[in-house]
Amino acid sequence: MCGIAGIVDWGGREVPPLAAALERMDRAVAMRGPDGEGCVTLSGGPGVSALFAHRRLAILDRSEAGRQPMASVDGRHWVTFNGELYNFKDLQAPLRDAGVELRSESDTEVLVEFLAREGRDAVSRFRGMFAFASWDTTTGRLTLGRDRFGIKPLVFVRPAPDLLLFASTPQALAASGLCRLRPAPGGRAEFLAHGSVPAHRSFWDGVQVVTLGTTVVVQGASVDVRSYYSVETRWRRPDGERPLNEVASPIRAAIDESVSAHLVSDVPVAVFLSGGLDSAVIAASAQAHAGGGLQSFTVTMPGSGLDEGDAARETAAATGLTHTDVALGELDRDQLLDEFFAAMAQPTVDGLNTFVVGRAASMAGVRVALTGVGGDELFGGYPSFVDVPRLYRVLRPWGPLIRAGAAWCPGSRSRADKLGAIVREAPRSLDDVWWAYRGIWSRADAERLSGESLPTRATGADASAFNVIRDLEWRQFLERQLLPDADAFTMCRALELRTPLVDHLVVDAVAGAGRWRAASGLNSKATLFSAWPDWVTPAMLRRKKQGFVLPVDQWLRTALSEPRPRVWADVKARLAEPPYDEVVRQFLSGRLHWSRVWSVYVLARLGDVR
Repeated sequence: MCGIAGIVDWGGREVPPLAAALERMDRAVAMRGPDGEGCVTLSGGPGVSALFAHRRLAILDRSEAGRQPMASVDGRHWVTFNGELYNFKDLQAPLRDAGVELRSESDTEVLVEFLAREGRDAVSRFRGMFAFASWDTTTGRLTLGRDRFGIKPLVFVRPAPDLLLFASTPQALAASGLCRLRPAPGGRAEFLAHGSVPAHRSFWDGVQVVTLGTTVVVQGASVDVRSYYSVETRWRRPDGERPLNEVASPIRAAIDESVSAHLVSDVPVAVFLSGGLDSAVIAASAQAHAGGGLQSFTVTMPGSGLDEGDAARETAAATGLTHTDVALGELDRDQLLDEFFAAMAQPTVDGLNTFVVGRAASMAGVRVALTGVGGDELFGGYPSFVDVPRLYRVLRPWGPLIRAGAAWCPGSRSRADKLGAIVREAPRSLDDVWWAYRGIWSRADAERLSGESLPTRATGADASAFNVIRDLEWRQFLERQLLPDADAFTMCRALELRTPLVDHLVVDAVAGAGRWRAASGLNSKATLFSAWPDWVTPAMLRRKKQGFVLPVDQWLRTALSEPRPRVWADVKARLAEPPYDEVVRQFLSGRLHWSRVWSVYVLARLGDVR
């Protein structure tokens, strides 16, 4: 787990200025890897050079043998790599059979040797979270690759047709001095509407994303993008309902095997516990594979009604974990904001919670932790799995009338409830209802506040309602918001989060198992987990879904209502001018949810400081 950066020049430029630019990029990703650094300058033929940098967070083979950038045995191929290959030990055997004398116990060496032998096709062998750049010194060819779900980030920019910069973060690209970060056309409207940026597109103009599940091969002006994995094809397909016992067995086996794979590490691996079912399942499986003695951590807010400490301690006791509460205590909220925005790679409305949890855990000494992220998306744990189909059934007969009324009532500036917002969006499909249900601002309001237009959104392929919602929650919430937030706001503290439920073999097992019916009083996820009584107790099943939530509503209300705010004065100053002053008035009068105020503040702050 690391930070990577690089510059590739096919135009014969002088190397020293490029090396100086790379040094600035390297410093910009330094927080991701405090355990080591390395830079190399490589040739790729006459007038062709590649400069690679790496900042190391040492988790596997912490010796110098694991140092990066790393060359293949023959010295022809080089990589700089961010992530973990959980199956690297399994992949060592075919390399040795091919006569490769491995020099380390590093997953990086496995990656570079397979890329050297199989090129971009090697990525289908890798299980894990990864983003890498590979350079062929003979052909002058650059290969960029990213894991199936975009757990690890990788972006690039082309200041000239024969020049390419890549890095873990857009900020590192800008640090080079060879490009600037400006919001892309339509980016503001997209963010205000949905609180995040599409997984395949950057918020920053000119910055390109290596799309999850793809490889990009670049040689001079030639660019070839190839996809090797698509989760949509797994969710958006018809499936029949099957008995719970037939569904539960293969899913449990896949999760158990994934947790075992995700425990590979040369440093202690902890479990992040909430009061929920997903982390409980991860904890029970991990403890069994570790043979006991595993540590768990929960970030708590003593005295708050939102605190999950009691529930987490019950889970730890039930699974035999050695548990530690990390109490937040009194936060310096102004310092918190500055650190938060310094770590923000793309605008997000939902990242502050993740940042605070990662900050607290890192300060408690955690370096690697398993988390239950992905469980609600996989197994139907969100209210959207029930609410969205129900709303669609109600609204569908009235579709033409709703659309006609919406045409006469554009741009209402105060939406008192979510139902009114969904009706105003005049949804035509189940997909449309989900987008409106999950949205922050309505389409009309997002366009008005940003001065930009939103494109028409395509509807996905037909499938069961459960599968449609699962596909949308996975691709349009998990992949575009939760996973980028998890990386940005934990790696800024050199903390590695591992997500055993966000694993392609788990996804394939869940997709192949078919559907199961929610039992009376339980949602789909709780019904499934009830089939594993040795992992999940009845008390866990009865807990109301909560999650770690900061009192941002209260903080905003205090800051915006005080004549001279003692904290978050920056928020009030940036939202004092039109059109945001109207947003503040509506929020203080109780007509807007706090997330809308927060979204316009995030947008105002990023637009000013980048």
